Amino acid sequence: MGVGDEELDAGYRADRPGPVVRFDAIGEGWDLFRRELGVWILTALIVLLCNWAVQGFVFSLFGVRHPRGARDVFRMPLPPGGQALQVVLTAAIDGFFLGGMFRMACRQVRGHRIAVGQLFSVTDVLPELILGSVLYAAICFVLGTLCVIPGLIAWGVLMFTIPLIVDGGLPATTALGQSWHALKDQWLTASVFHLLAWLITGIGLCFCCVGILFTGPLYTLSIAVLYRDFFLEKGDPYAAKPGPPFTDF
Repeated sequence: MGVGDEELDAGYRADRPGPVVRFDAIGEGWDLFRRELGVWILTALIVLLCNWAVQGFVFSLFGVRHPRGARDVFRMPLPPGGQALQVVLTAAIDGFFLGGMFRMACRQVRGHRIAVGQLFSVTDVLPELILGSVLYAAICFVLGTLCVIPGLIAWGVLMFTIPLIVDGGLPATTALGQSWHALKDQWLTASVFHLLAWLITGIGLCFCCVGILFTGPLYTLSIAVLYRDFFLEKGDPYAAKPGPPFTDF
């Protein structure tokens, strides 16, 4: 389902005052995390273990050097240095797990209950999720290789790509375009917000890596809060279906 540039702009502006990137979304994300503390900690633990196992198997299968520890999954898609194949494989694997966490986060910001099993519910959008994750990482990788600053800007401005795929049901390329159109006028704030969310996630690694069980989910929840502001019809308690061109899952 493709949409033109005007429709992309209208998709997040219609029937709502202009949304802005706000840093208190991180605090709201933390409040959401505390409400489902047990679910999110268990989910983060499963993500770490499964990501470590899957990456180890896939990288061995392809005979590629493992670029980093699985604990960094929450900070995808800032790609590792090295071979292009490393970037693609890392993005695809991390994208699957992040996609599951974003689906859970988007459900929670709508006011729905979440469960650990929803982490693996993204198989219905798997091809687009993998494609979107790889394209997102590739864009950041190429721009970051040329110059760090453009890479960081793309990393922030395209941060809605995965939520738009797993929650909005959009094709990968449309999700990338929708995220760009939503945040291009706030590129600086979006870039700083995304970098801050990433740095907070990294703080969790300073406490024997146990802290990542708390800060990892905060990354997805913080972005999901902004995603709600930009793309979902606000109801009470944000339980309404998203407006066109989205579909519920």
